[in-house]
Formats: sequence, structure tokens, C-alpha cells
Amino acid sequence: MVALIKRLSRTRIFPLIWTLLTIGLLCLPGKVIPGLGLFGIKHLDKLAHIVLFGGFVLLWGLYAWQRKKLKIDWFFVLGGITLMSITLGIAMEYVQVNFVPNRSFDVWDIWADVVGSVLVMFLLMRYGSRLGLTV
Repeated sequence: MVALIKRLSRTRIFPLIWTLLTIGLLCLPGKVIPGLGLFGIKHLDKLAHIVLFGGFVLLWGLYAWQRKKLKIDWFFVLGGITLMSITLGIAMEYVQVNFVPNRSFDVWDIWADVVGSVLVMFLLMRYGSRLGLTV
């Protein structure tokens, strides 16, 4: 699975698709999201935010690693990717409240975005050598 994700992240197409999917899902009108079944589980949306924004950092981080010129710069780039992910999460909350019908601003969604982004950043920094991401 890791090899597949690394291979898909060799070009910016897959990370870009993930980013557009994330934005698209967060722009769905509230009435489109079912409130029953799996979607009826309380706080499941927070897990979705963790996965979406953690995936953003993972995919763009792997892309950056494979495109790096100096290995030490990758850590700074990864920090920048993490900040972009968090910024996107905050911006999407403002988009939802101002432009998407039946959606609202939720500070806990922002915290879930931060948790997903920072968690993956630390995992890549700590365990990246197991993925072949050595400095």
C-alpha cells in the first residue's frame, strides 16, 4: 500500500486530485449529506477532516520528497505543506459558512484539520526512514 501511494505521488496529479476532492467534499451543500446510517454517527465528520487533511500532507509531502534538491530542505517544505493544509482547512470553513447552503462554521473542524495535518507531518518526520525518506 505504501509503495502504491509513493508511486502515485511521483507526479502532482494524485495529490492535486486529493486536494480537489477535499475541496469538493467540503463544498457539498448540507442537504446533500445524509444524516442517517454511517453519516448519522456523531462526530464522524471530524474523522473525515483528519483523514482528508492528513492525506493532503501525506501526498504532497511524498511528492515534495521525490522532487527535492537538498534533503534537508524537505523538512522545511513539509512544514510549509502542513501550514498550507491548515490554511486550506480554515479557508474552507469560511467558504462553507459564507457560500455553501446549509453549511456552517465549526471551529472543531479546524482543530480536526490541524490534528490530521500535524499528525501526518510528525509521522513522516519520525518514521519516514521506513518509507525510504532518509536525510
